[in-house]
Amino acid sequence: IDPEAARSLPGVIDEVYLAWVDYFGTLPPDRAGTDFQMTGYLIKDESLFREAGLVPEDLPMFEHGRHRRNEFWMREQQHDYFRRHLLIHEATHCFMTYMPQVQAPVWYIEGMAEHFGTHQIQQDGAVSFRVMPATSELFPGWGRIRAIREETAAGRAMSIGSLIALQPVQFLKAEQYAWAWALCQFLDAHPRYRDRFRKLGGHLEGGAFAREFAAAFHDDADDLNLEWTLFILNLQYGYDVPRAAISFKEGARFTPESPAFRCDISADRGWQSSGLLVEAGQSYEIKASGRFTLAEQPKPWVSEPQGISYRYFDGRPLGLLLGTFRASADASKTKDEPMLKVIEIGRGRIVKAPVTGTMYLRVNDAWNSLHDNRGTVSVEMNQVRIGS
Repeated sequence: IDPEAARSLPGVIDEVYLAWVDYFGTLPPDRAGTDFQMTGYLIKDESLFREAGLVPEDLPMFEHGRHRRNEFWMREQQHDYFRRHLLIHEATHCFMTYMPQVQAPVWYIEGMAEHFGTHQIQQDGAVSFRVMPATSELFPGWGRIRAIREETAAGRAMSIGSLIALQPVQFLKAEQYAWAWALCQFLDAHPRYRDRFRKLGGHLEGGAFAREFAAAFHDDADDLNLEWTLFILNLQYGYDVPRAAISFKEGARFTPESPAFRCDISADRGWQSSGLLVEAGQSYEIKASGRFTLAEQPKPWVSEPQGISYRYFDGRPLGLLLGTFRASADASKTKDEPMLKVIEIGRGRIVKAPVTGTMYLRVNDAWNSLHDNRGTVSVEMNQVRIGS
């Protein structure tokens, strides 16, 4: 290939090696105490490689790349970004699976290779790994987010349970790599899950991984599964997992001493608990006020709870106050998840609760644009009395 395109590749692997060690720990030393080395073959004309004996006869066919212990083979790619991505992906396999007793599930092995592969070169030349891709233009040839959106729109969204049950033979299509990447990205970036997820990297050998994964997420599996569903339904380039993370907090009922509830909803976060526990079938009056900004450039975009009518996201005015409900654990179960149904509140409205549970609120904005929001919405909630 073009020597200029090839020259920088070994340096990228030198950098990601340090990132692997930081994440998974060091490989144990060999008897001779030598540095870990790997050999990668970047193939543009396969016949030349075979003539030179550089592709083993027993190496299975591969579409993009294949690894074996500390060697890997990959095909030349159209885009510079995806060439590096695939290089990092296959090299990550070599590092993660080099020890002979590695038995981690395929979703984790492939997902982490994809996760490290999503990288960005900074202006000073340094490389950042495990990034959330910001735009499709910066990550040409990758397409994992597009694949998930298309699969979800077609009714083929994968639950965590079905994803972690995938077998190696099922990783024949790009969609499976997309799902594996998404789960690793989500768990590794989420402020409530990331610490326990990162500890799993120390349980690759033997049969410990599945047991450790189940133990790590058993106690809040309902919360995790719900947030995963919301994540894949709303996934877009630049999705801000930390700011979109939900701190689930069940609300409290009205009491004679507390005839009204008040809360502040931050403009730079996703769904937030209102602190109010509503009763199914009961009506509630919600009033909202306050001013907040939705962007700083080219000038501050100031909004109130009714939103900005000249700019929309997801079919609704930017800045519009939205609501939804999380059913209580002991509430009657419904077929459809209530948090998937969003209602428009704006400055205020009367809402009839569809379930017994907690009301959640957020300011409407793209999931990749929460970082530059400032301010809060003040919300007051009152129970509507019959005949009032």
